[in-house]
Amino acid sequence: MIAQIIPDSLIYALYWMGRIVPVIAIGILVTSFAVNIGLMKKFDRLIKPLSSKANISTLSALSVVTCTFSTTAGFSMLSDGLNEKIVSEREVIATTLISSFPSNLSHLFPYFIPVVVPILGLATGVLYVCLVGLAAFLKTCFGIFLARIWLKDAETFSKPQLSTNLDQVRASVGDNKSALNKSAKSTYKMLKRIVPTMFITLFLVSVAVELNLFDSFSTILGPLTNILGLESEVVLISATEIVNTYAGLILAGSLLGEGLISPKGVLIALLLGNVVSFSARFVKHSLPLHVSLFGPKLGSKTVAINAGTTFVIDVLFIAVLLII
Repeated sequence: MIAQIIPDSLIYALYWMGRIVPVIAIGILVTSFAVNIGLMKKFDRLIKPLSSKANISTLSALSVVTCTFSTTAGFSMLSDGLNEKIVSEREVIATTLISSFPSNLSHLFPYFIPVVVPILGLATGVLYVCLVGLAAFLKTCFGIFLARIWLKDAETFSKPQLSTNLDQVRASVGDNKSALNKSAKSTYKMLKRIVPTMFITLFLVSVAVELNLFDSFSTILGPLTNILGLESEVVLISATEIVNTYAGLILAGSLLGEGLISPKGVLIALLLGNVVSFSARFVKHSLPLHVSLFGPKLGSKTVAINAGTTFVIDVLFIAVLLII
């Protein structure tokens, strides 16, 4: 069994590396180039109010705005600021939470509108998208709350230093070729640090999946739905969603279309699937990226805090749906 798991896990890691690394590389290169030629200065109207209201540095605010287009690129900027000691570890944690809503917006047109809404139907689909968006917005508010508490004494340390760095960057915006070379070197330097860590993390996660370490989550769904008095189809949708998100959505849409489950049951089933599988999902999808960007200790901490916040919000939403 182990002899088969190792090559399968290597293939899994290489497959996801092939999908993720090019996105990271392009995101870092484009963002770095935009900063080096002064393009990001056009976002000052968004960045400065966010920076002052949330009490985060300009770089962190720029990272949040960038997450609207690419979460990977936004977090890569944050990682660069951490390495240059422009932002603190607490600011990284707060900023990843603040980035939740912008990151959610980045999935609106490529995923939520063309995939989720057609599968679940207009009414249920829009309700589900709004619930997911509200959860992300609440996470963003929580991040701002933490930033205002944690960083009120650190403001004088981080922002002047960052302002000087940005002024130096903007002073040399004339030479696009030089800016491109500088961006390429910065991208290579970051990838050299990220790629090995990401590969190892993906490999270990795949081994854990192959050993069925995450399958035990589905065993608690049956008794839980019986206690809550939910339709039996809720168990089926939630268990399917744990294995594959798209399969869970398709099954929910099919059962809803046939009148075998109510829209409320669909919403609870999808949220319940998120709750039961939240740790496995964050480990599989978020941990490799966060660890490769922020290091094992801080990366694990950001994932744990983000996962815990999502878990609490989803549980509250389920509770409200059960009451109404």
